[in-house]
Amino acid sequence: MEVNFRRRFLYFAIGVLGSFLALGLGFSYLIYSPTSYVSEENVILERAEQSSRLARQLVDLGIAPNVFLANATIYLMKCLGFTLKSGEYELPAGVSLMGALKILSSGQTVMHKITIPEGFSVAQVMERLDKNKFLLGTVTQLPMEGSLLPDTYLFKYPTTRQHIIKLAQKALLRFIRREWPRRSAGCFLKTPMEVITLASIVEKETSCERQQVAGVFLNRLRQNMKLQSCPTVIYSLKHGWPLGRKLTLLDLQTNSPHNTYQHHGLPPTPISNPGPMSIIAVLHPAATDYLFFVLGRNKMHVFSKTFQEHIRNKRLAKEGE
Repeated sequence: MEVNFRRRFLYFAIGVLGSFLALGLGFSYLIYSPTSYVSEENVILERAEQSSRLARQLVDLGIAPNVFLANATIYLMKCLGFTLKSGEYELPAGVSLMGALKILSSGQTVMHKITIPEGFSVAQVMERLDKNKFLLGTVTQLPMEGSLLPDTYLFKYPTTRQHIIKLAQKALLRFIRREWPRRSAGCFLKTPMEVITLASIVEKETSCERQQVAGVFLNRLRQNMKLQSCPTVIYSLKHGWPLGRKLTLLDLQTNSPHNTYQHHGLPPTPISNPGPMSIIAVLHPAATDYLFFVLGRNKMHVFSKTFQEHIRNKRLAKEGE
């Protein structure tokens, strides 16, 4: 009797152990095997993500076969010391359930970037921010023209559009505070804002001869001559958007404080967000006697000291078109 009992108990124990082993192997297979997940868009884990919500999301993505298995695996991960971290994650195609949860616990979230090009107006920057699908919220405080430093800014989810504006504003403040005390004697402008305003014009006039162009404009200001910069006329007409055509003589007569064909001195505000090189060019202008420049045949500017030379250079440039 006792031998039969022991034998039955042994068979029962082996059966139970085998069942648990089979369940364990089946569970391991399900959580470690490749899935039908297609890496089309990133997975966003919210700050207050609940296990049940994440489980449903994993099922919808094709990473988990059912909510029960997903919840069980999440619980197992927590028992093993893994902590799910909020953010946006990139999961590879076919990732297993366990592999997905390890990534969601890694904290290695996706890094995005947005570029503010040199010479973009505030209106153009706002359009670019609005079109970026990875940024959140609306802009509640519109920045002043010229208050943003053009650069490429990195960000993670969740980041708002207003935050990117603050980053660009702080970057400009750091830059101008560092460079303003280092300005050369040739820059006689009184404030950093005057430097940014002139730099915004230089930015729209040229991309390669910044110091020479800055030197010309400073010479004209010194002699109380009108700057007569075409980009200021375009800004007067379009308020930061491209004109889309050539300027006319009638355009030059536009009644606007930004029109430097009609008013002496600098315009009341910048006409764009100038890049670091244009700001440096104004702080360290070329030492020159030139008062005029025109775009020549080779797409380089031709500089002149007298109005007569300037007229001749304009005629030659027009003949070369």
